[in-house]
Parts: sequence; structure tokens; C-alpha cells
Amino acid sequence: MALENRTVSEINTLIINQIEAQINQTIPILPVSVTRILAKILSGIFIILYKDSQYIFLQLFVSTASFKEVTLYGKKITPLIEWGVLIGIGRPLAATQSQLELEIIVNSIGETLPTGTQFISSITGLIYITQEDYVLTAGPDTIEVICTTPGIAGNLEVGQILSLANTIGIIENDSDITDIVVAGVDGETEAAYRQRVVERFQLKPQGGALSDYRIWSNEVAGVLQVYVYTDDPGNVLIYVAGDPDVYADRIPSAGLLLSVGVACTYDPLTTLATRKPLTTILDPAGDESYANVLPVSIKTFDITIASLVVDDIVTVKAQIRSALDSFFLSREPYILGLSVLPQKNEVSTSLIVAIISDVVSANNGSFLSAALYFEGNVVTSYILSEGELCDLDTITYI
Repeated sequence: MALENRTVSEINTLIINQIEAQINQTIPILPVSVTRILAKILSGIFIILYKDSQYIFLQLFVSTASFKEVTLYGKKITPLIEWGVLIGIGRPLAATQSQLELEIIVNSIGETLPTGTQFISSITGLIYITQEDYVLTAGPDTIEVICTTPGIAGNLEVGQILSLANTIGIIENDSDITDIVVAGVDGETEAAYRQRVVERFQLKPQGGALSDYRIWSNEVAGVLQVYVYTDDPGNVLIYVAGDPDVYADRIPSAGLLLSVGVACTYDPLTTLATRKPLTTILDPAGDESYANVLPVSIKTFDITIASLVVDDIVTVKAQIRSALDSFFLSREPYILGLSVLPQKNEVSTSLIVAIISDVVSANNGSFLSAALYFEGNVVTSYILSEGELCDLDTITYI
């Protein structure tokens, strides 16, 4: 029997019908009838039970568990996070702070730049501070600063400038950013955390199997997804896609690749290199450069749509763009033993036409045809291979 969503009115009618069936007579329709008043009171009580049972039912599944905190008998819990803790991935990843390397111009050799020296960005308006003392040497020197505000708001680019919040004389006021040590990442979203919990249920730890590397890698803030392959005996290749809110085109930084290598090697609780099997080669040089942890490559496509006819063409074009962008971002390589069905590794004309057709039909319009281009040539299908993702560049209407 399917679970039905009842309204107060429906419950009221059910109560009246059941009473009439028991006493074998029709209850007067007068609104002041005692039985009808009682039915209305009881329906208000039973609707609470209906809604409570429905809420409880939704918490039984990761895909529908609530991400909102509730208090039960004085204990505060968040159902989805409880699922995450139970399966072993812990709580949602916290936001990380941007760490930058600066080149400073020294005015007083031998002086010490103290911990907590404040710099400010005219771009973000945020404060960046030193975390240790620096003894100033001759010529341009380098120091590291960390943003006091976690998240992507503190991210800057190489070549931009930080200025001293208060002039101190021993260095010049302005300093150039020469390297991004760690990119700031926002706290894990509900959607990302839910997906990670779902994947953990689907990909149970197996003592060094491909799924383990994905589980370990996803513990690193800023990782969107990883694609793991075995090469020569014992050789493991990990292709990393970065969070698009932090890394343009999902191409990760060198720092993120190193963090993934470390996460797949060292247990964060014991700090011992006990995660990957001893025979697995992830760092061929043995110097923790992790050359086998690589960035994904992005394959770019273009689309041409012919003879689009629709009333609100601006709105429909925006809807087509949004639908196609979502499609391309969802495509990924299929890895036997790691990927979950259905396969999403194909980009084809037929799939593109189906998406466009759904949008156009919903707006009572029509179009003649659509063509898919890769590297300037028309293609009917493209299968994403090792470490490849895809993106949509231009949509041309003719």
C-alpha cells in the first residue's frame, strides 16, 4: 500500500465515515454536531502524527535525510550528518583559509617581522596575517600569510598586491603575491556532502581498491571528484578534478594535487603511511612529489542549432544553455569497478538533440537540427577516456 499524504479535511472525513460505519447511521450535517466537532479536533491531532511519521520515513534514506538540525530530548542532531558519521566520512568539510606567498621589499636588514603582522587586500577587503616571525634578509624576501576569513572570498591571484594594514617601516607597504600556497575553499554544501555519503555507501573500503582512493581523495577540501586507474603492476594514477568555485575549468592547483597524494598515503588520525598498500606506487620519485596524481584534462565542444523558432527566444536560449551546461558537467569517464551505472562517458549528437528538444517543446517551439563540434570538426559521438572531462564553449544559432 502506497503511503498517501493526507490533509486535515481528508482526515476529518475519514473519522466521520468510520464513526458512521460503526454506529450504522449518518451523522447530521449540522456544523455544531458534537460528532463533527469531535472529528475536527481529532483530525488536528492525527495530522501531526501523519507529518511526524512522514518526516521519520524520510530520515531512513540518505537521499532524503534532512540537513537541518533538530533537537530531540535535549540532544541536537542533523539526520544527514548522523548518516555520514555512521558510514565513516565524518562531518561536512569545513571551510579552509587562503594561504599566500608574498615577496616583500626589505628596508631594515636583520629586523624581525613579527607573527600577526597584518596585510590587507584592496580587492577583497580582507585581512591576511603572518603566522610566524620572519628575520629579514638582504634583497627581496618571501613570507607566507593566511587570510583571517575562511572560504573562497579570500582567494587572490599571483601578481596581485597586499598592503600593510599599518606602516611599520622595516618593509615596504606593498607586496606582490608570488604563489598560491593553499586556495581557500567554502564549507562543504549540503548537495556535495549528501553525494559523498551516497558514494561512501556505494563504495565501501576494500583495503586499497580503486574505491578507497576516491574515498580518501574526497576528504580533501576543494576536490570535486577523482578518477583512479591502474597502470603497470602496482602503479596507480589518480586524475583530480577541482571544485569549479575555486579552480577555473576544474583544473586543480599543484598544491591540491599534493594534498590528494598525502591523503591517499597518510592516515590523518595516526599520521602514519598506512592507507595505500605498500606495493602501490603513487609517488614514483619517492620524494612526496606524487607524480602519479594528475589534473584532469578538459575536452571542449561547440554546438550549432539550426532554425530555432519560439516566442520568447532570449529566455529559451538561456534555458538551452543551462540545460546543456549541466549535461556537459555531468559527463565523466566510466571506470569498471569504480563508476556507478548508468555510464555517463558519452557526448553525442543524439543526447544533445534530446536535451534541446525537451527545452524547445516545453516552450511550444521548434528547431530543425543540431550539430556537435569537437576541435572544429563535426562529430556524432565522443567517449571520454582516461582522466578526461568535457565542457561546452559556444552555442551558435543559424
